[in-house]
Amino acid sequence: MDYMKFILFCLGLCLSSLAHTSPIKVGLHDSAPWAYRDSQGQITGIDYDIVQNILRQQGIEAEFELYSYSRLLKLFSEHKLDIASPVAVPYPGAYYSQPYFTIQDVVVSRRDSPMQIRQLSDLKGKSIVAYQQASAVLGPDFAQQMKQAYYLEEADRKKQFELLFNNRVQLIVGDERVLSFYSRTYYGPNLLNIYPIFPAVDYPAAFWNAGLQQQFNQGLEQLKTQGKLAEIYAQPRF
Repeated sequence: MDYMKFILFCLGLCLSSLAHTSPIKVGLHDSAPWAYRDSQGQITGIDYDIVQNILRQQGIEAEFELYSYSRLLKLFSEHKLDIASPVAVPYPGAYYSQPYFTIQDVVVSRRDSPMQIRQLSDLKGKSIVAYQQASAVLGPDFAQQMKQAYYLEEADRKKQFELLFNNRVQLIVGDERVLSFYSRTYYGPNLLNIYPIFPAVDYPAAFWNAGLQQQFNQGLEQLKTQGKLAEIYAQPRF
């Protein structure tokens, strides 16, 4: 670490300590079961539980809000959030936690569909709906295949499933936990064929303050050591 980076790092630690006298602002992606509002309107979910536990262990008071993914990234890029999770794109000057947010993107069809999806090329010519920014997140090979498909991106998961179950699209692309949650919650269990043709990816949270990032990483390591992180992931969300 050169001298200037050391000075900036120390300054970040000092600013972090000062900032914690008032609640920090945390933005999470509004996507059940990762982060969502329950029937009483309270925020819950896997990512919420992880971030809340880390900040509580570190003695940091926080205010949480949920956003669509595009909105989350916009607010973070404008420095209107102290923490954003998850963040799959780089921002100059931002700091990132150790990856902890495991996404397994898959392709799903209705259980009564006869099609088989074994590789990206099988998506050619199909009608597909995916989450916001999917064509960027899933890489150039996916984006290229989508040029040969009937493809749209939709932030609202309920609308995605309305399209699928009303035969407006043949396939949905998204995180397996998210798609399973919405399908089971609104339509019932065991109604999907699931094709895991994408690799699992671990994403970090993002920060504008180096000290806050360091505290978050310390808390994350504590959660892992205590076995709490595995417990949060294993908790039923249906």
